[in-house]
Amino acid sequence: MSAEHSTGGDVAEPMTQLDYAQDRLEERDSGVASAAALLSGLGAGLGVLSIYFAPMILGFVAMGAAIIGLSIAGDRDRFAKIALIIAAVGWLAGSIIAVFTGSSPLSLKMG
Repeated sequence: MSAEHSTGGDVAEPMTQLDYAQDRLEERDSGVASAAALLSGLGAGLGVLSIYFAPMILGFVAMGAAIIGLSIAGDRDRFAKIALIIAAVGWLAGSIIAVFTGSSPLSLKMG
């Protein structure tokens, strides 16, 4: 209900906190979207680490986390796609470096 102002015009009612939150603030991300972002970030971070540390172990974990994050996020999230690319490139670069140098820190020694 609007009140009558002294000049004869309508005055809007004050907003409650709930009205303000519903009208003015943007919607929060859901828990699933947050989990997808965390998995994608984990995949990207481990992908960068796999360039130097144990690319066959960290690289696969990085790509697995990034793939799960991408499957949760779907086509809506661009960061999930970029995280998968970072994880794959980190795994590939780390594997190439490990093959050409003959060793990698924390890599498994066979035989």
